[in-house]
Amino acid sequence: MKIEQEKIQLKTFKTLAHSNGGTVYLPSGLSSFELSPLQFSYLEVLKNGTSLEGLVHFFLGQGWLVSFRELFALMQFLVTERLLTNTTIIDYFKKYNSNEAPMVFSSLEVMQGTAVKPNPAELPFFRNLDLRLAQHLLQQSEKFVVPPNIRLTHAGTQLRDMFILLKGSAAIYKVLSETRRQMVATLHAGALFGERGFLLNQPRNADVVTTAPSEVLRVRHLPEFDQLIKSDKAQSLQHRFLVMQALLSSPFFKDLPTDSLDALIFTGKLVQAPAHQVLFQEGQKGNTCYILIQGSVVVSKNQKPINVLNQGSCFGEISLLMSGGVRTATVSTQLASIFLEIQQNDFYKMLSQNLILAKEIETLAAERLSKDAQRR
Repeated sequence: MKIEQEKIQLKTFKTLAHSNGGTVYLPSGLSSFELSPLQFSYLEVLKNGTSLEGLVHFFLGQGWLVSFRELFALMQFLVTERLLTNTTIIDYFKKYNSNEAPMVFSSLEVMQGTAVKPNPAELPFFRNLDLRLAQHLLQQSEKFVVPPNIRLTHAGTQLRDMFILLKGSAAIYKVLSETRRQMVATLHAGALFGERGFLLNQPRNADVVTTAPSEVLRVRHLPEFDQLIKSDKAQSLQHRFLVMQALLSSPFFKDLPTDSLDALIFTGKLVQAPAHQVLFQEGQKGNTCYILIQGSVVVSKNQKPINVLNQGSCFGEISLLMSGGVRTATVSTQLASIFLEIQQNDFYKMLSQNLILAKEIETLAAERLSKDAQRR
């Protein structure tokens, strides 16, 4: 289970609400801490045993957008002050706060797998493909039984194989230096990774290391696949191929685990627009965001162009994260364009299941809002 789906378990402590937020009194009685109004309101909900995902959807149901940066800061506080008793969540934040490289005993390359013929209908990614195509891509698959602390993929390598976590769990580590890593997400049974190499021949962008006894399916890439993926026989792959190409060039989404990208790719809707079409106006209400797959768009404020966005860019997210649902700029196509349109509920479902990444995406949205203000 993802940590965002665990019911929060807190120790007993006193709180006091006031006009500037609230005060938390530690059980020892020796010290107290001040929380912001948002943090205090989130704490009051979590005290009822709600999960982080449940909290996000509770506030969304009330018409309120959660600040993931404030929620992340609250969780950091609860872990640091030992007010939380969920051991998996505590371990998760300890790993996130540590820049030390995980202890890796071996890598998958030196392990022996067992050849298998998996059922495509039971696998993410493949169950959405034509059956014969899926079976062809899976023809050289191997299953590995893997203990904890085994590196499944190595950042920077050019290997083309794709992986599915059948059982167990793993962590994605962003490489900061030769000896320093930072955990950015966790993977659970059903997660797929290595797709950027398999589809687009791009190098690995992170280390993936098992955190529990696991079973892993390796789908070997064969040279013939590159032409097959682009052929008419693989039309069911074209949507995914096109969208993946854009997502992996996006600062918002390129580091997302592939199982999170699935939520965007398969719940988002591809839409097309001709050149010089207004997509939305500054000041309008909006409950969708967009990822630019092909083409370019112009961003304007007060009828003055301030920015041009190209493939991989996300826009409209500020109204979902920062501005209470109000569009902060006008966006119109510069060229004929294709977009992935994502509804607010789908966007928040993805964010609510990836707290660290949600915080990073919100931070990027805030930075863009600041830069757009400076361009006026």
